[in-house]
Amino acid sequence: MSSSVLQIVTLFVAATGLAACGNGPGGSTGSTCPTDSTLTYSNFGQAFMQAHCLACHSANGPQSPKLDTLPLVQAAKSDVDRSAAAGPNAVNTYMPEGSSVDEADRRKLGEWLACGAPE
Repeated sequence: MSSSVLQIVTLFVAATGLAACGNGPGGSTGSTCPTDSTLTYSNFGQAFMQAHCLACHSANGPQSPKLDTLPLVQAAKSDVDRSAAAGPNAVNTYMPEGSSVDEADRRKLGEWLACGAPE
């Protein structure tokens, strides 16, 4: 293989590899838990999960992590944060697929997760 063909192949592999990395979950939102936060699973988290996550991430759904219960959400906090939440460091929109979530709700999700996803 000539060096110019090898360079082109190398550039193509590098470019497509970088593009694939950009399609996955983002970074931590950097959200923190405000001392006056009122978000709970009962008044926010459960409805958010039902509306935006459980079509794919339920016990019967095709995707992991499973998010049907509060303990499962708590176990997957960092994954959910990197995939769907927003905060001062990132607005992550990788999830949910095919559903739009406004940034205000993504920021509430980031806050709720940062507070430990309380019940």
